[in-house]
Amino acid sequence: MELLFVFVMILIVFYYFYQKRPKTHFPNIPYQDHKKHVLNYKKIKPNNKQPQDLQYTTYLLSLINELPQDEFILIYACLKKWEKQKEITLEEKEGELNIHFNKSYTNNYVEDQLFQMLYRLEIDHIVENKVISKWMEADFDKVVQWKKAYLKDMQNKLKQENKFVDGRYSLEIYHNLENILGYKKYLDAYREIETEEENIYAMLFGLKECPYHMYTFFIMKNDDDKPMINSSLK
Repeated sequence: MELLFVFVMILIVFYYFYQKRPKTHFPNIPYQDHKKHVLNYKKIKPNNKQPQDLQYTTYLLSLINELPQDEFILIYACLKKWEKQKEITLEEKEGELNIHFNKSYTNNYVEDQLFQMLYRLEIDHIVENKVISKWMEADFDKVVQWKKAYLKDMQNKLKQENKFVDGRYSLEIYHNLENILGYKKYLDAYREIETEEENIYAMLFGLKECPYHMYTFFIMKNDDDKPMINSSLK
């Protein structure tokens, strides 16, 4: 009996030190390889829970190649976000979009890169529609690079939270993908978009076109059958 008691005490001591052991850097949770993930669209149920984080939603859509290739949709979404934060004021009328700047910077580092590109175009704190169009054509490569930085910033945040490791994302992100695709189905079922936020997300999901086409975007093939991207004003 005494031996049994001693054995139990030893197990308790071992368990105590096991619980106190140093934790590994990455949590021991299952990860889903984003290159081999399987999302069965037919089984995703519509839901009306609106995503709250624009950057996160954009990143999730990019993971599964569901993000529209029209870069201005993302720019317009950011403009709307800045307008809500009272950093800019948008003047939208007769198919034109003018930006009135209330500040010279934003508090978000990666968004501020885009903000500064537009701010450098301002005259008397205003950027007119035709100026935006010319900027989109002249600096399209810079816009694409900014978009990559925008998505990379989100990935870095997820890595810091241990939700994205070695090219694989956690099941939490996988479930969030299912949620936003459910929201996409919800928006698709209701053609009359009620709120401004829903309208922006409908554009990000490719369900609606951006009302301001600053350029036409198309893919051509050259003689070597290599894709060649072109952009020009309408």
